[in-house]
Amino acid sequence: MKKILIIAVAMLALMGCNRTCKPDEVRTKEYTYEEYYALAQGRVDSLYVSIALDFPVAMADKEVLSTIQRSIKNELFGDAYQNMDIQQAIEAYTAMLKTEYKQNNLPLIAEGAHEELLDAIFSEQHIITSMIMDIHNSILSYAVERYVFTGGAHGSNYRVFYNFDLSNGRMLHEQDIFAPGFEEPLTELLLTNMVNQNEEIQLIEDLKEYGYNVDEIHPNDNFFLTDSSMVYVFGQYEIAPYALGETEISISYDQLRPLLQEASGL
Repeated sequence: MKKILIIAVAMLALMGCNRTCKPDEVRTKEYTYEEYYALAQGRVDSLYVSIALDFPVAMADKEVLSTIQRSIKNELFGDAYQNMDIQQAIEAYTAMLKTEYKQNNLPLIAEGAHEELLDAIFSEQHIITSMIMDIHNSILSYAVERYVFTGGAHGSNYRVFYNFDLSNGRMLHEQDIFAPGFEEPLTELLLTNMVNQNEEIQLIEDLKEYGYNVDEIHPNDNFFLTDSSMVYVFGQYEIAPYALGETEISISYDQLRPLLQEASGL
């Protein structure tokens, strides 16, 4: 099926689809929010919140759109924000972060935390971005990336992917795409392709020498689709030490075909 992916400017998105939207066409609008929030006036320590969302706002089937929007809001912010519009959800979520920040840190000031440590103790960051990765065969892949720093040597950064059936808005998981018994052969494909996509590694057995925990490399339901492949993403610490960062493993549809359900559409 022909793929149509349009990232629209705000005015175009607000026009909606009406009769002009094709079945797999999704229009988005960018929502941004940025704020530094200090515990008290004049302080340099702060909570930093940055949100930049490429959020679906129009498609041919409004019920499907609404279903996808609710799911994305739930994954971004939680169930409590599901019935708000996206702008309200962003503002309410930020207000919650500020409330928690004050509740967690004001008592430390009252207890007389050492002044020279204040910046390090009370500086906190929450950065959220989201975007459509691709649309392949009526499946929309959507990415949410988060960076959270609440103290320590470094923050944590991770990407989570959600895949939606554009015919009904349902979120798809591995069990919806693969035939029963897929776990073991898919694990083998992940390991084989991980080696093949790394010029420095020759054998699966060598992965341990490079710091990977081979026993943890298996289907994790965190994937997105492209024109040619399914891409699995493993976050920091998931299969390797922090220093090795995030790991992507691509598996072509030709390789996956024996494992797919006939109704998967891939």
